[in-house]
Amino acid sequence: MMNRINKRTLLYAALLLAMLLALIGLTSRLRAENSNKTVAFITEYKDITSLAYQYSESPLSVWRKINALGVMGVAVSEYTGDELAIHNPLPLRFGSAASMLSVKDAEREPNRAVLRYPAKLSYADILYKYIKTKLPAAELVTGGEYNYIMLPGTVEEFKFSTFVPDISALEFASKHNIPVLFRPGPCTPASGKNVAEAFLFLTDRFPQIRNIIPAGLIVSGYPEIGPLAKVMKDKGITLSQVEFVKQIGVPQLAAKIGHLVIPMHSLTRDEIISRNINRGSIADRFIRAVHERSIRFIMVHPYDLQMGGRLEIFTADLASYKEALEARGYHLGWPEPLPGWPAPLAGAAACGLVVLFTLWFYISRLTGTENGDVKPMQALVLFAAALLLGGAMWKISFAAKLLGGFCGALAATEGAMTALESSERRLRGAVIGLLIVVAGGLSIASFYGTSAAALRLTPFSGVKLTLLLPPLLLLFHDLTRRVHPETIGEIVVRPAIWGELVLIGVMLLVMLVMALRSDNVSNVPALEVAFRDFMERVMVVRPRTKEFLIGYPALVLYWYLVRNKYIPHYREVVRIAAVLAFCSAVNTFCHFHTLLYLSVIRVLNGWWLGLLLGTVGVAVLHFVLIPLWRRVSKSL
Repeated sequence: MMNRINKRTLLYAALLLAMLLALIGLTSRLRAENSNKTVAFITEYKDITSLAYQYSESPLSVWRKINALGVMGVAVSEYTGDELAIHNPLPLRFGSAASMLSVKDAEREPNRAVLRYPAKLSYADILYKYIKTKLPAAELVTGGEYNYIMLPGTVEEFKFSTFVPDISALEFASKHNIPVLFRPGPCTPASGKNVAEAFLFLTDRFPQIRNIIPAGLIVSGYPEIGPLAKVMKDKGITLSQVEFVKQIGVPQLAAKIGHLVIPMHSLTRDEIISRNINRGSIADRFIRAVHERSIRFIMVHPYDLQMGGRLEIFTADLASYKEALEARGYHLGWPEPLPGWPAPLAGAAACGLVVLFTLWFYISRLTGTENGDVKPMQALVLFAAALLLGGAMWKISFAAKLLGGFCGALAATEGAMTALESSERRLRGAVIGLLIVVAGGLSIASFYGTSAAALRLTPFSGVKLTLLLPPLLLLFHDLTRRVHPETIGEIVVRPAIWGELVLIGVMLLVMLVMALRSDNVSNVPALEVAFRDFMERVMVVRPRTKEFLIGYPALVLYWYLVRNKYIPHYREVVRIAAVLAFCSAVNTFCHFHTLLYLSVIRVLNGWWLGLLLGTVGVAVLHFVLIPLWRRVSKSL
């Protein structure tokens, strides 16, 4: 028998090789993650002036205080007609021709939008040139105390279109050499070409503009965003994607400028008030965004949680954020874009090994030959086919997209089935199941976790499949191999055991809900968010709920039920619940924006804590609940 190889041994050897190749492919990512440790706080210029007014200080004095605590740049807005009419933040007036001009001049175009400003305004020339560049059909009317810009549209059109940058804020930043994050918004009458030319004019005049944060629901100039992207690339101006905020055109703009993307996290005042988020939770959110999701810009505000003392509270909060980040190895400064790295061939080979060998072994399980042997030549053919599959994934993008989800799903399925069948050697089965998941997860992280994926420019398309397919594969296997007491045919012809069917249906529905909710923060209830925050404070990295509260405890419960021969018709529900842990663990490695070592720690935390909680739960069941049930049953 020396000329034959056990199938399990061959599977574990292939997965070990996959793990080694994955680690080789991860070297560029790990190097980039270790070097990307610079973080900046950003605040809006309007907040600086507000604090200056409240404390009778100059904006420069307020800036120096917060700059010392890590605020490295100011966000400067571009105003809509509505903002100019209502808030009037600049010495300008916006309205209709009927309300601005003489009766004679207004009679021709009474509803035409007009911008009025003092003729001697210090930045009058810049203002007009910017608007004229952005809106070539605009007309200047001079004479007298005021100048008038006749805008190419009605008041209604310009109520929600941005066309006036806060030039006073830009001049303040220019005078004191403060980096600017410009916030252009959508302007319906302006083409993409004109938006780009206006932005070029503005950056030539104010070279402190180093970043763009698109405002509004649509990127300025969309869908013609190529000209704006070219200006940004030529000048090295970065783009900030605000996480969890969906804006039309931002993904396309980010894709065009390549690596010039720096992710940002922001909490709005409305969100803080509506969710009743306290100062401690805000700090936790910011620190986690930096440490776990590789965010490098944090937008900060003097939030309206307390009345009075806003500057003191704001600076105290900044000091706490700064201290917490520095304690974790970060430093405050102006961040650089993440260095780029491509999909490595070694990572593709690792994925090929995982896909082919786990699929091959799953088929062996279905046919009942998983404990058999193969000839060395057959093993060599399998390895060659796996490496060819990896090469196809590396070369053919369609193959990579198609097989990514299967790689995670098959690894999760095999890890779960290995652990579930180990009721007699439980710790060994749990360890091997975990290692299988880690091999699959690292392979996905190696091949699919490119710099573009880390910046969420090319999202991983296999997340849903990773969550949904394993329970279906497990169920099909169990019904085929009679791990469940009956086959599919027997279940179809006999009367339904409704309790079993309902439980399985509920479990599959839960899986569907989790798949739909994956990466969708808005669908997470406030109570669960609070629980997550608590876990973050207790542990270095919060384990995922479906691992330590559902999946691994279900695994321990299943072992107990098998060893004691309890409820054979209902064990399938527990098996499906257990597979959740392995799906979730693989899915953790698909979060490419998270530092890799944190993903590994999160998976380990979910594993040991889930097994511990499951053991405690089973002990309570065995020593307390079952004896109590038996006593109550006898008394009845």
